[in-house]
Amino acid sequence: MDDKTSERLRFNRCARRIRQNAKLIIDGQDLLGYPFSENAQTFDISASGVSFYIRNRPWIEDSLEITIYPAEARDTAYLSGRKRRGKVVRTGVIFEDKVFVAARFEN
Repeated sequence: MDDKTSERLRFNRCARRIRQNAKLIIDGQDLLGYPFSENAQTFDISASGVSFYIRNRPWIEDSLEITIYPAEARDTAYLSGRKRRGKVVRTGVIFEDKVFVAARFEN
């Protein structure tokens, strides 16, 4: 691993995380390859990524389309959200039939 990659990875894990309940729409594929679109809320968010709980479990390194809405948004009007691509870096604890997912934003 070169110094630039090592520095980027260190920055991503050290990025300041904010706990908030922003609305999300997650589009991706589940473990069987079936497409899904699911509403979620952020667990935490940073400049480099986001974590949340969803019912459909994606594969590690899958690419998800994540639409992020402001925490104060009353609905998920199409134009009010910001779309980002995220690469799944971690899945984990199941809580109330939902799996924890952490995704790093792709450039």
